[in-house]
Amino acid sequence: MSLKFIDLFAGCGGLSLGLMQAGHTGVLAVEKTGHAFSTLRKNLLEGARERFRFDWPASIPRQNHDIIELLANHEDALLSLRGQVDLIAGGPPCQGFSVYGDRKPNDLRNALYKKYLKVVELVQPRVVLLENVEGIDMPFVQKRANSPPKVVHTTAARIKKELKAMGYGSVAFKLCSSEYGVPQVRPRFFIMAMRGATKRTLQLATNPEFLESERIDHMWALRLDPAAVTTVRQAISDLEITGKARLPCQDTKGFQQAAYAGPLTPYQVSMREGMTRLQAPNSMRLPRHGDETITKFKLLQEKGQPGYKIGDELRKELGTSKFRIHWLNADKLAPTITTLPDDFIHYNEPRILTVREFARLQSFPDWFEFHGKYTTGGELRKVDCPRYSQIGNAVPPRLAMFLGRYLASLVEQDDQFKAEEEADQSQPMAA
Repeated sequence: MSLKFIDLFAGCGGLSLGLMQAGHTGVLAVEKTGHAFSTLRKNLLEGARERFRFDWPASIPRQNHDIIELLANHEDALLSLRGQVDLIAGGPPCQGFSVYGDRKPNDLRNALYKKYLKVVELVQPRVVLLENVEGIDMPFVQKRANSPPKVVHTTAARIKKELKAMGYGSVAFKLCSSEYGVPQVRPRFFIMAMRGATKRTLQLATNPEFLESERIDHMWALRLDPAAVTTVRQAISDLEITGKARLPCQDTKGFQQAAYAGPLTPYQVSMREGMTRLQAPNSMRLPRHGDETITKFKLLQEKGQPGYKIGDELRKELGTSKFRIHWLNADKLAPTITTLPDDFIHYNEPRILTVREFARLQSFPDWFEFHGKYTTGGELRKVDCPRYSQIGNAVPPRLAMFLGRYLASLVEQDDQFKAEEEADQSQPMAA
């Protein structure tokens, strides 16, 4: 079954790509930042792969849109999509909910879910899928000067309540990307809602046996052993730079990239589908670390513990106050990929990862190109979305592919349950 979908807060298109890989059709993607949308446009609007291309409505400009602006200026166009869209998916900004942030109840980003639900109200899709960090299901605690702290209801609970008022039954569940073919420990929280869903459908949606059956089918579709995990080395070893020629970077003057020599593992082969063996993907720009930085990275790799954040003692020796620095373990899963390149140090080379290595750990295929700035800092981080951030903010396409298959199965089951209920009701009553 193919579903027509809208992707809200679409970023660079990780969720959209995975849904398309599952056989669904994109109708519209709503993303505020120009850099992230430039990546989505290049791959999923103008790309050469027809299977991965949005069927964009003529009534809405093919450009980046702030969801607030979209609702203000294109409400009639959204209303006209009612009956033509089966699924609205996406994840409102997570920074205000994340346990790594300040978690302020009055963070303006925390209220953007209301705009998400406004689009749902206008379009009335059959299915809604909302993705976020686990913190969206955690209560906020408001500190008060002369009173005990006040516990505020979770945003997830509010979302489910508002969906119910619109006629949607909903369930909440958590998934970890590593169980779905992604070489990364990345837990995420989901709300799945279906308009007019039967009670049996909602029970099935979080049934462990059903979820596991769908997961196994997904893994076999990827030609993976359902019990297997993909390690960091298996994901990015072909992108190591030791012993390789240095070439001018394809997309940034004055930088270099390493020559590409071909895939080495089954995961790498799968990521390179549609590429020739020696064709280099984009976004392979190498960092220009100074000698002092390289020395610090070598010290970290000498005294640190692979797979873990550096400890206080080593942090002091390195002369850094940065808390989140991971030295990757080559033979284990990567931790959750963030938006900052210096959060991660390569497993055997004294450097940060390239954008393409970030993308591999998020399960973006090599044909998927990233555009815009590589990095930014300071006040610009509030408005820019450079390549590292685009990837760190994205839903891993392989996880999104599983979700697409899962939702299609649920819709089919809901149709079957309703047909059975109608058949039972049409049976004549016994005398």
